[in-house]
Amino acid sequence: MAALPEPGPAPAWAPPAPDAYSLKGGARVLYRRYGHVPLVSLLLVVPRGAETDPISKQGLTSLMADLLDEGAGKLNALALSEKLQALATELEISANTDGVVLSLQLIAENFARSLDVLADVVRRPRLDEQEFQRLRSQRVAQAIAAEADPQYARRNALYRGLFGQGYAGGWSQGTADSLKAITLADVQAHYRRLMAAEGSTFIVTGGIERETVAKELERAFGDWTGKPSTEARPLEPSPATGKLFLANYAGAAQSTIGVVRRVAGADADDLFASTVFNRSFGEAFISRVNLNLREDKGYTYGATSIFQRIRQTGIFGIFSDVRSDATRASLDEILRELADVCSTRPLVAQERDESVQGLLLGYPGTFENAEALAESFTQIALQNRPLDWFERWPSRVAAVTLEQANQAAQRYCQRSDFDILVAGDAAQVAPALDGLGFEVVKVNPRGEPL
Repeated sequence: MAALPEPGPAPAWAPPAPDAYSLKGGARVLYRRYGHVPLVSLLLVVPRGAETDPISKQGLTSLMADLLDEGAGKLNALALSEKLQALATELEISANTDGVVLSLQLIAENFARSLDVLADVVRRPRLDEQEFQRLRSQRVAQAIAAEADPQYARRNALYRGLFGQGYAGGWSQGTADSLKAITLADVQAHYRRLMAAEGSTFIVTGGIERETVAKELERAFGDWTGKPSTEARPLEPSPATGKLFLANYAGAAQSTIGVVRRVAGADADDLFASTVFNRSFGEAFISRVNLNLREDKGYTYGATSIFQRIRQTGIFGIFSDVRSDATRASLDEILRELADVCSTRPLVAQERDESVQGLLLGYPGTFENAEALAESFTQIALQNRPLDWFERWPSRVAAVTLEQANQAAQRYCQRSDFDILVAGDAAQVAPALDGLGFEVVKVNPRGEPL
């Protein structure tokens, strides 16, 4: 019987860096022809987001972004939607901590006409009172409904506990109370302060020529100018750690848990070493945390660890939804895994190699089409990455040594640096949390201490 084939080395493929230039008005353009199909992804990235929301009006940027395409130029909301449908163009607008992204997926032959619609949305939005009232009411209802979700409470407790009321604190979509406090005048003023050409970036990928892109962007946006006048809330100093934030969901069969800490942001000096460490520790299916809590103990369907890095800061967290009666045991196992990787069970060569190979093998799938490539390039705009960031990424991952991965583990495994999040049936889980060594802080679904 023939032997099974041995896997070969991971492919060395990486996307080429985009071409970059600027429009006369000051906005930057990143362009990369991609594929042979006449489909185009056109993104506008405005690098100012929920970081600029007043803490009492969380959700302002997100609500403003949602309102941009509810009527623009000569078109009301319905006419604008019909125009996009006629052009076979899909428009999505989103806002996160660091920016607003307007994304169009379109046919190459309709690039100019779709760009005209985008120009109306960006430069001439109606910001209509009736549409504002409808969207705000809808978002308030969604925020109230979300409070029934334990993961909503865990997320709010995480950001409020780690970042307070400064940069990254709160929830970018807003709470029911903060949304109710927002007026149309607030939205209109925020639009004028935030939506400016300076610092903004157009990203174009797909089956379209560079000359066409340059000509049409200059026509529609070459005279788009202006400087933003918004400022991000300052990043607050790291608060005291060692807290356990507990949100009560009476009768819940599961507890939503997290063990979290603050880390450096997008410019972290150990970005690649921590990426390799994390894949072995909790990101991959065969990682230590998942094999422990899911495969060995049967406490959960899955557990994962992540590094989430934004412009000024970030988090490292281990998360899972576990059986209520296994809440304490699950937390004990997570804390034990952190302690072990620092001391008696550092990563071994096989784990490092499997992590690197897994990251490299999965990397090409990140860019499977023009839309995915454009979305990846948003990191260049939002996190000030160099143009060749994605081109060099595989070689930088491959260069991480076992020693460097373990050095990263040492930076992120100290029990005293962490907080704990638990959203579940407090009557059942609270007694089991005694003796864990973390100060219990009871919070509501918005993460606010009771």
